[in-house]
Formats: sequence, C-alpha cells, structure tokens
Amino acid sequence: MTSARGPRFASLLRLALRGGRADALRIVLTAVGSAFASFVLMLAAAVIRIGPHDGPYTTKLLSEPGLHPGVVVAMIAISALSLSFVGQCSRVGAPARDRRLAAMRMAGGTPRDVRTVLALEVCCAAALGSVVAASAYLVIHRWFSTGGSGRGFQMGEQTADHAHLLPTDVLPHPVLLVMVLLTVPAGASLLGLLALRRTALTPFGVIRRVIHRPPAIAPVIVFLIGAIGLIGWSAIPARLYGSQGAFLLLITAFFLCTGIGLVLGSAACAFHLGRLGAAHARRPAALIACRRMVAAPFTASRACAAVVISVLIGAAAQGVRADFLLRTAGNDDPFYANAFDLVDVVLAVAIAIAVAGLLVVAAEGVVARRRTLAALVASGVPRRTLAAASLLEMVAPLVPTVLIATTTGVLAARGVFGTTASMSVPSGTTTEADGTIVTGSRNIVVGVPVPWAALAAVAGGTLLVAVALTAVSLLLLRRSTNLAELRAA
Repeated sequence: MTSARGPRFASLLRLALRGGRADALRIVLTAVGSAFASFVLMLAAAVIRIGPHDGPYTTKLLSEPGLHPGVVVAMIAISALSLSFVGQCSRVGAPARDRRLAAMRMAGGTPRDVRTVLALEVCCAAALGSVVAASAYLVIHRWFSTGGSGRGFQMGEQTADHAHLLPTDVLPHPVLLVMVLLTVPAGASLLGLLALRRTALTPFGVIRRVIHRPPAIAPVIVFLIGAIGLIGWSAIPARLYGSQGAFLLLITAFFLCTGIGLVLGSAACAFHLGRLGAAHARRPAALIACRRMVAAPFTASRACAAVVISVLIGAAAQGVRADFLLRTAGNDDPFYANAFDLVDVVLAVAIAIAVAGLLVVAAEGVVARRRTLAALVASGVPRRTLAAASLLEMVAPLVPTVLIATTTGVLAARGVFGTTASMSVPSGTTTEADGTIVTGSRNIVVGVPVPWAALAAVAGGTLLVAVALTAVSLLLLRRSTNLAELRAA
C-alpha cells in the first residue's frame, strides 16, 4: 500500500529485509561487524566508569586512572575499523541487489525510497548486532560476577590475586550504553549510504560513476607535509608546542596528514603501477591484473585504506616501544613491557579486521565481474590465470603502500622521540667510612636500535595474511566463471 507521500514505512522495511542468500550473507556480516564494534565500545564505556573501588586488574592500563583516556581512544579506533568493515560488507551481493533496486524503480519507487530501503537494511542488521553485543556484555557481567557460587568470579580471574583481565566488574553508564546502541546503527547506515554516493539508481539498473584517473599530486603533498613534520620534528621550534596540548595537537595533525595522504595516494599508486606493469608484463595474469588496476584503481585502494592506517600505527608503535624499553632498561617494573605487549595485541586485532575487509572486497570483485570472467574462460583463458590475476590485482598495490607506511611510521617515531636515549648504568662500587658499600651509576647516551624484527612482523605478517585471505576469495571464481553466467542479466 502506498499513499500520496510514498510507500509506508512498513512496506519499505519489508523490502529491506527480503532477498536471497547473498542478501542474507550481507546482513549477517553487517550484524557481526556491528556486534564487535558495539562490544568494544561498551568496554570503552566501562573503562570510563572505573572507580577507585573497582578492580584490581591484571594490567596497570586499567588500574591507573591517568592511562584510561589512552585505552578508550584505542578501543574507539578498533570500533571504527570494525565499522569500516561493515561499510565494505555493504557491497556483498551487489549484482543481485542492483537488479532488485532497478525493479523497485521500475515499479514506481523514487531514488529516495530506494536509498531508504538500503539504509533500513543496514540499520536493522547493525541494530541487531548492537542488541546482541549488549545482551552478551550483560550476560558476561552477570555470569562472571557470580559464577553460580558464593564468591564473585570475573573474566580473566587469577588464582593468586583475583585480578581481572577486562573491566567486566563495571557496568557502563546507562547514557553511554544508549549512545552505543544508537551510534553503531547510525554510523553503519551512514557508511552504507556513502558507498552509494557515486551511483545513479535508475529503472534500468544501478549505474556507478567511476573515476578512472585518481588524483596524484594532492595526496603526495598532503603525505609529505605530515611525514616531513613528524620525521623532522626536532627542527620545529619548541615555542610552537610549548604546552602538552599543543604538542599532542600538532603531532595528531601531522599524523592525520600522513595517513590521509597514504590512503588517497593508494589509488594513484595502483593506477601508475598498473600502467608500468602493463607496458612490461610478460605473463597473461600480470597483464590482466595491470589492466584492471588501470581501469579501476579505487577497487584495491578502497580495501587498502584500513590496512595502511593500521600498519602505519603499528610501525610507529614499534618505534616508540624500542625507545621506551631502552630508556627504562634499568627499571625492574615490567609496566612498559606489559603495556606494549597489550598494544601489540590491539594492533594485531586491528590489522586482522582491516584485512578481513580486503577479503570482502576481493570476493565482491570476483562476483561483480562474473560475466567478464566467464567470457574470458569461454575464449580460452585458463581459470588459474584468472585466479593469479585477481590475486595480483588486490595484493600488488598493497605491497608498496604497506612498505611506505612501515617506513614512515618508524621514522616518525624516531623523529619525534629521537634516535638516542640516556640510560643509567653501574659505574662501580665504593666503600664508605662506616663500611657501607655504595653502588655508583653514570648516565650514558646510546643509540635507539631500529626494531627490524618487529617491523618485519608487522609488514610481512600483514602481507601474508592479505595474500591468504585474498586466496580464500578465489573459491568463488569457479562458480563465477560458469559459462551460464553469459546468459545472466
């Protein structure tokens, strides 16, 4: 039923929740990504509410109130990466969804009605994930607080001191809980609509406006501003960042410029790498991959964005770790080592989420080009050649951007914190008049080592995981290259 103002909300909601297996998979992936983002945000809200009588915890990052803002920022960053994964999932099953949207337009629906259906689909899936995450958090809090016994039991409890790994003994403030339940579906819907910003929803299909030649100069300028500012930090006059707030603001601005330049420049990197490779390619797989990078440079860069940012932060964290551990080498307190171990775990989770988005983009690309791939198979191109071409198309632009991000990250850390550190070492013992033996110490200046092993783990591990997950997407290649696809609409 429709009215003079258009379809009723119930009709749009029913259209949003209907579809085939690809639509069901898209809804499930959106719900899972939203649930993870909501759960992490609830943990961040719990950290905000930790009081002096809560805990104790296994890490001082939760026990020290002054360190809570950093923990909250890290959790918000992970949830943002999860939402970027949700945005990538909005493209799953795009061909079948495009036909359904075109049918809606043919039946009299307006572009606004179609976009409302898409927003409702993402919003409902994300809301479902948020509710599941909130229910899971409350169940975990209740279960691990009581444990069904007389004394309390917490997640991560230790036998010796009953310390907690996560702040499951704290419930988020109701206002923050409601904000999480509303923010995640709203953010997911916004990302879903942003994915359609260059599309025209017509009765004859969904037409995507593709930019074939990405900008190259502007990203380089933005990247150089940020990178030079961080690497040459020691040359900046101290009066420009006299206060701690100005210091953090300037560092953040330079870091954002570096990240934005890398993300925007990844498309230009793919374009020029494809042009160079196509001129010198000797293998059919390489030629096909290079031509694809020239024709659609934003395909790989869309997936590389979260990966590059995660690697940039990870490399910078390894540089900071090397500096701090060297300066505190004579300290028996393992706080810094344990803190950076937790940072490594957080970065591993962030990189895994980012690479999962790469898997979604690779799988969506294979399905979206199924008619072209089927035509190539019909003309005699082996499927293994197409598999190698799809793998090269996704991974080749990732290699230079990951290497640049790794190099920039560690150089930025060394530029800000310095390449040398002062540390205290024993200088010998002396005996006082009363017979007391006193151990002397002296300060020496040593060079901060480059953490080659950690950087190799960050860059190499990211590339290996990206290759493995992209290879998983090739499981759809045989079905997508079925000759029957040539008759499909």
